[in-house]
Amino acid sequence: MRSKYISLKVSASNTVASDAEQISKLRASQSPIAISLQRCPTWSSLDPLVFKGYWDNNSNGILVNTGQTAYFTFDTPSRPRLSGGPLIGEYIFEQMHFHWSVDDFTGCEHVLDGHGYAAECHLVHYNSKYQSLEAAVPHADGLAVVGYLLEAVDAPNPNFDMFIEGLEQIKKPDHSVALSAESLAWMNREDVTNGSYVTYKGSLTTPPYGECVTWIIYEKAVQIGSEQLGLLRQLEGADSVPIERNVRPTQRHPPGHSVIYVKQVKSKL
Repeated sequence: MRSKYISLKVSASNTVASDAEQISKLRASQSPIAISLQRCPTWSSLDPLVFKGYWDNNSNGILVNTGQTAYFTFDTPSRPRLSGGPLIGEYIFEQMHFHWSVDDFTGCEHVLDGHGYAAECHLVHYNSKYQSLEAAVPHADGLAVVGYLLEAVDAPNPNFDMFIEGLEQIKKPDHSVALSAESLAWMNREDVTNGSYVTYKGSLTTPPYGECVTWIIYEKAVQIGSEQLGLLRQLEGADSVPIERNVRPTQRHPPGHSVIYVKQVKSKL
């Protein structure tokens, strides 16, 4: 079972990764990027995103240490679905993974108004009109990635408790543990799922860096306790060495490739 999930790749060999990085420099819309909210056109007419079957899913998932990140997916044909906002149609949840660093300010990939955070969580989805993640990657509308910036604070966030218990069991590479959908309970809050966000067309931040992603990055950071975050930093990669940094640097974002700030306005009704 374990190899099945590792094959849903979020990594590559050093040689392949290096070649992909060089090729990506020739492309126009690479991610992540640094974003100035004041310079973004502001839209307030888009509906909020609709999350179906995430934390309220009856199925179990599996959490894996891939040797490069913590990676969660559902162990069932029935997957969560994302719609609304800037998306046309439905996108099917494939996996969730994390990026982090050794400190509390350089662990995020996207940077909003010059503010860095301790980590960034990505929920990766593929367009339902394609048969799989692999089939969707070659298409400009293939993927939608929802990003949450994680802010390290002193007090633990109890909504992360179940997920953190899973991290404690996958310290070694290729180790995995079954988790229920309730481990995503940290998302089940209005300020996490219905807040303002930025969206733009960009790329994967891991090889092959394909420009197939509609990015949705929530403006408000999600708080996580420093000790809880420390368990991510304790995950081991090759040669039993802790994964200290798995962040791609921000990329040049050329003029004409718009980033839109979607401001959610609460109804007065």
